[in-house]
Amino acid sequence: MGKSDNLQLWKILFFACLSLIVSACGSGEASGPEAQIVKIVDDEFSPKILRVPVGSTVIWESGGANDHNVIASDGSWQAVSSDYFEYGIITKGDQFEHTFTEAGVYEYYCPFHGTNNKGMVGIIIVGDVDYVPAPEEVNITLSTDVLEVGKGSEYETIQSAVDAAKAGDLVLINSGVYNESVTITTPYLTIRGKDRNGVIIDGEFMRENGIQIYEADGVSVENLSVRNFSLNGVYWNNSKGYKASHVTAYNNGDYGVYAFNSTDGIFENIYASGHPDSGIYIGQCYPCNALIYDSVVEGNALGYSGTNAGGHLYIYNNIWRDNMSGIIPNTLDSELNPPGRETTIVGNLVVDNNNYEAPANRFGLVAQGMGIVMPGRVGDIVEKNIVVNHDKYGLVASPMLDVNLYFSQHVQVKNNIIMDSGYTDLALAGPWGPGNCYEGNIYQTSTPPLLEQLHDCESVGSGSLLSRFPLQGDVSGLMMLAGLFADAASQEAPKARYKDYPWPEPQENMTFIDINKPSPAINLFYVPDMNSVDLPFHLLDGANIEDLTGAKKEIIMSGVPITSPNVWQLLFQLYGYLMPFVLYAAWAALAIKDIDSNDKVQGRSKYMWIAIVYLVPFFGVLIYHLAGPSLISRSTKIAAIGGGLISYIAILVAGAVISGLV
Repeated sequence: MGKSDNLQLWKILFFACLSLIVSACGSGEASGPEAQIVKIVDDEFSPKILRVPVGSTVIWESGGANDHNVIASDGSWQAVSSDYFEYGIITKGDQFEHTFTEAGVYEYYCPFHGTNNKGMVGIIIVGDVDYVPAPEEVNITLSTDVLEVGKGSEYETIQSAVDAAKAGDLVLINSGVYNESVTITTPYLTIRGKDRNGVIIDGEFMRENGIQIYEADGVSVENLSVRNFSLNGVYWNNSKGYKASHVTAYNNGDYGVYAFNSTDGIFENIYASGHPDSGIYIGQCYPCNALIYDSVVEGNALGYSGTNAGGHLYIYNNIWRDNMSGIIPNTLDSELNPPGRETTIVGNLVVDNNNYEAPANRFGLVAQGMGIVMPGRVGDIVEKNIVVNHDKYGLVASPMLDVNLYFSQHVQVKNNIIMDSGYTDLALAGPWGPGNCYEGNIYQTSTPPLLEQLHDCESVGSGSLLSRFPLQGDVSGLMMLAGLFADAASQEAPKARYKDYPWPEPQENMTFIDINKPSPAINLFYVPDMNSVDLPFHLLDGANIEDLTGAKKEIIMSGVPITSPNVWQLLFQLYGYLMPFVLYAAWAALAIKDIDSNDKVQGRSKYMWIAIVYLVPFFGVLIYHLAGPSLISRSTKIAAIGGGLISYIAILVAGAVISGLV
């Protein structure tokens, strides 16, 4: 701890003591009600409704990865204001407090993820006030009116048409550039462009979201382009039934096409590029009942990201190429319902996701150069994908360290082609949970070696002794994660690149039998026949798979690029990887020497103990030293075993602290 840290500590202690003295010398009046906490997770206040006594202070704590604000619906107060932008920003770790001195019902919202009555909203009930939430009005009697938008039409802005629309209406947009942000709270609308490439909604880097749908079920967005928004292109929040079809989203400051806390939807024929988070995102839903198919996603930090999402979530027949990383369903504590689980990834082409010139946030930097990553996932199925030419991992199941540590469990990896990866093609990084299995994959390298043989699906499913044999995964996985996070923390995330990323080529238009007929997102979800999905050779566009392989890679040793390691990789990956083996070698050498000279170990028992030490990694040698006939002195055991373990734990802790994981 440095001088500045000590000074800071003394300041805290001084003011703490001062506050105690002041309170002790007060008038003796009873203190006010205890402060109440509202956590700000991504796109959600928790709890959403909070009842407190009069005079209470409510503290909002931001734990989400995204930017937020807290604003009273009547505009009477807000957490942070700004002299330059419409709203101020609360970032992760910030707090805001407000004291409520009068009884009443106080509504508030986040302006980036909601309106004053839709989306990310919350309610504080103060005092003994009767409050009964108004029941949701359900009206599925659909209108079939067509509201045309464009120069010379009845409506010249999309928002004006949306405001006038009734449930079931079609908002039909003529070609043109529309410099506006569109907010939708009316259910069952169809927002449709006449020309996918000619209808462009442009944020001019001054507006947050392109099309934002808050608590509106059944809204479809079709055949248009959305670009240059500081947050998201098209965004659903808390909706049942959603559809994005033939949508082009590019150069937006967060996500391209985004569904949060929403279910029963499809993303089809999406093109997404130039996003510092992910091109397509589905988050915080279970079961999601969602489909992503026939899409092309390139030039983003992450192709697909799905935090705490799963349950009937199918990603199939898509191309994920030239992103910083490919497909990453994940688990985080910043959103509700961890861990992420039960996502099916089938029949995708995942190729060349080594684009270090793409815009990126810090998570994108961590995962760069990887094809398919399943951090802290449960029950995912990854089958019949082609995953080629990645600088680091081709396909890896790994732990995820956030506030909590999540293990990969019951992940099935079957019948994929994974080739030409810098670290390794197929990997199980540890620590790991039970049930992960690998079968029928075509690959060149795996970590650990013999991964399919040690974790084949039949053995894992049967619970055989072989499947439970220790150390079948790469125990350096957590150290690898720490090193990558530390490396990312030491860099400036190039998020602003989204403003300058190259625009895409024109994309295929949607085909209509009747362009004037609406198609709201009602009863769209179905369970696809995964047996009919095969390896996606048809997505290679006439190329042979050999054409995608053979790229020159760095020489990798123990997960570290030998030609250009940085200090964090050396410390956390190399040392973290090698130290368990160094410790095992030292303990085993002590054990063998002792067995050879130990009068208590004679005849067959000598050979039995040698076999245990050699054939039962780590555990065998520990059994001999701690419970067997070892004559090694107690002080030597403490130094060799206790000291070694303490040193290794110290590296683990240092990696987690320096990388910002804890």
